[in-house]
Amino acid sequence: MRIVPQTLVFAAVAASIGAAALGRSAPQDTSSRPVQNSQPAAFLQAAAPAAIGQKLTLTPDMVLNESALADAGKLVDEQALSGDPAGGKGGAPTTSWTAGWPAWQYPLHAFIDLGAPHKISKLFLYDSTGTGDVTIATGVPFAWKTLFNDRLERYQVWNEHPANVETRYVRVSIGGPGTALPEIVIYGTPGKAAQNTAAPAAVRRTSATSAAPPTMDQFIGINAFIDDPPDRMAVAGFIREYHNWNWDEGDGSNYPGYPDNQNRWNPSAAGGGGWNFDAYYAGLKGRGITVSPCIQGNVLWLRGEGGNNADKPVSPGEDPENPASYAEHADHMFQFAARYGHRKVADRLLKLAPGQPRSTGLGLLRYFENWNEPDNWWSGRGAYFTPYELAAMSSADYDGHMGTMGKTVGVKNADPNARLVMGGIAKLNLDAIKAMKLWADFKRRGSFPFDVINLHHYSNTGGEQQRGKAGISPEADNLREKMRRFVEYRNRHLPGVEVWLTEFGYDTNPGSPQRAPAFANFSAEEVQAQWLVRSYLALAAAGVDRAAMYMLRDVDPASTTQFSSSGLVTEKGAWKPKISWYYVYALKNRLAGMRFMGEPVSGKPNISIYKFKSVKVVNGKTGGAYAVWCPTSNGTEEKITLTLAGKPTSATLVTLSPTDTKGTATPLRITNGKVTLDASERPIFVLTDSIG
Repeated sequence: MRIVPQTLVFAAVAASIGAAALGRSAPQDTSSRPVQNSQPAAFLQAAAPAAIGQKLTLTPDMVLNESALADAGKLVDEQALSGDPAGGKGGAPTTSWTAGWPAWQYPLHAFIDLGAPHKISKLFLYDSTGTGDVTIATGVPFAWKTLFNDRLERYQVWNEHPANVETRYVRVSIGGPGTALPEIVIYGTPGKAAQNTAAPAAVRRTSATSAAPPTMDQFIGINAFIDDPPDRMAVAGFIREYHNWNWDEGDGSNYPGYPDNQNRWNPSAAGGGGWNFDAYYAGLKGRGITVSPCIQGNVLWLRGEGGNNADKPVSPGEDPENPASYAEHADHMFQFAARYGHRKVADRLLKLAPGQPRSTGLGLLRYFENWNEPDNWWSGRGAYFTPYELAAMSSADYDGHMGTMGKTVGVKNADPNARLVMGGIAKLNLDAIKAMKLWADFKRRGSFPFDVINLHHYSNTGGEQQRGKAGISPEADNLREKMRRFVEYRNRHLPGVEVWLTEFGYDTNPGSPQRAPAFANFSAEEVQAQWLVRSYLALAAAGVDRAAMYMLRDVDPASTTQFSSSGLVTEKGAWKPKISWYYVYALKNRLAGMRFMGEPVSGKPNISIYKFKSVKVVNGKTGGAYAVWCPTSNGTEEKITLTLAGKPTSATLVTLSPTDTKGTATPLRITNGKVTLDASERPIFVLTDSIG
């Protein structure tokens, strides 16, 4: 079952990864040198002269945080304060890179990219308080050579370490939660190879993603289950379906397990044996709804280190950074895509339980998500995926680690046009994406093993899940700007890869730490509805490809537990629509067939305007809509005169209604190309027959 993955350290990656992974443009070479599989001489550790050289310029954006925990930029964020330790004029920096507790998160790893090879003569570590292991290594990623270890056993002094190496990368490893390393200072000179560090760009897989994002009706999504009512799910054009792996295989004590899998979808092993996923996916497709199953959790016959359903799907003793360790999971991903993807596979390749229809290539699904919140730090080390571990599993799930695991594992081997969705990570952690790209550059020749970057984020006073005391508006949270960072990174380094936000939202129970608080004359349900609509608008403006709120139904509206009352409708069995269900449905209906076009200047600090344009031309005109609202959270109301582009001949005001899935429409009078509106914190929409 194990296959040793190829270690692909080559010139193209060595020259590009430090810049590309950190968000900088890599140097390009016009010489068209062939890619080599061996380490280039420029990156080998080599003898350096004894001269100290100069203090090298180090900045936080030169640091790649391999562990994607805490802020590794703190290793070099106080260079001015650090002074000149080699000259006896060192300062006293204070900020350290630490992830706190628990201890299982350690060791932490990060490396500094100097941008080009340098001859390193001395390194200084500031030894502040306490003791702990720090390891410094040089070389190239995944082929590090230890330079020295420092126990940091002194007190508020600079520890000097002579060096005699030439390297572009300096790796820092923090041994445990008690280790305090406020700063590192490096002395050296540019190496001989610095004059010729350019190399061809790494080979990169470009997805078949369409150039244009989905229209708003397909952009607006929800999280849902197979037993949610179809008429309630129609509020969205995109559904992220929670789908436990053990529903399909191994939901019982006598399951044979891999490689003798017996998958069941029609009927499933779950739902009392009555769930029919063939019919479920076909029904949603018939309604024009795109579905992405989130295939989550472990199975009963394969338990990881902690022995629970949340653990990574690796057998005891296997290496979680080796793609081959995930053969069982990648096998199931192949079978899922073989059934519901758009290409038929040979019947002999299907692994189905007796009595199952031997179906393949049903053409019902395009997206397949391979986990849920793999960075769930609250479940312990057995469940927690490091970026490299998630990349390894996803490389197996994507294409059997470039085919090295065989042709019957991974979604691409079942359907080349299937799209693998990254298991939605629980934090907006760009470091995790950079680390996975690093892994792919060195282990997959630059082919990123995802078609979708998938993120979760809840706007609250604490900044992330499980830290807030109350929800805050998307504007107060800077949601648009936060997501724009990921979109810009994708645009620069991973063209063709989609960016999704598939969990966000607010509770309506007043005791929840994720609550939408009542204020002014607005109830909690009204505020939830407003903030959800404004969140969708912010995410569209950020350039996100799809957004799915959490979730369609309440778990328990009476519970103060976080996320228990975040539904658009009440609990299972009742399914009573909240105000938010009507508002989100109206947003979908009124902006159907449109895409975000821009942000006209309102001229007023308390009024925001977004512009949406239809993809269709009617009678030689292209219509569209304006969304207008006050991005405050205090009951602000203000008049505005809106200038309409495109010389429209008709305009309609749509106000959101707590009882109508299309809102309330009122004709507007256009005077000199303008209309006058009453704006509030509840968005309103102006539809026009021409928008320019």
